Amino acid sequence: MPTLQGHTRTAFLCFFISHIPITLLIDSQAVFPRDWYPNFLRSMVEWYSTTFKDELMMHPPTWFKSLVVIELLFQVPFFLVAVYYIIARGTRREDDDDDDDDDDDVNVSIARYDGAFRSSCTMYGSSTVTTMIPILSSILFARDDTTVVERGRLMCLYLPYIFFPSWLLVIAMREERMVGTTDTRRKRR
Repeated sequence: MPTLQGHTRTAFLCFFISHIPITLLIDSQAVFPRDWYPNFLRSMVEWYSTTFKDELMMHPPTWFKSLVVIELLFQVPFFLVAVYYIIARGTRREDDDDDDDDDDDVNVSIARYDGAFRSSCTMYGSSTVTTMIPILSSILFARDDTTVVERGRLMCLYLPYIFFPSWLLVIAMREERMVGTTDTRRKRR
């Protein structure tokens, strides 16, 4: 049974759609010269970094910059494809009553795209969970003047970025068809 439906589908769409501008407008400031960005975006990053004492965004180390490059090169294209695919497959209705050869061809084609999407989700999920471990560790074990409460607040801001990829990875590993309607012919056999 496909699992990217209903509230789960909505949650992932919101996550992917919101992550695109966050990556392009906020996270990318860790890599590119900040004078490339309008003042309000630079101010937003400064306010965020100061308010939440996020040293990674305030003074990004090289290893963090490399993770942001991965995010820009691989995750943003994945987000765009995932949003399109979830919307397109989620709104498509299969004709369950028609069992002709054309319907079989359509289902084979759908299965091929489902497999590619599932593989992409597996790669995205495992890669992102892996990259989040050093980020969360650097927050948790930071040797600076931040309090436990401040670290906890910052961890809470980063947790969705490990939670959603982990969740997607579990879904991709468990389900053959992740999006769309169920194939009733399997049930009939």
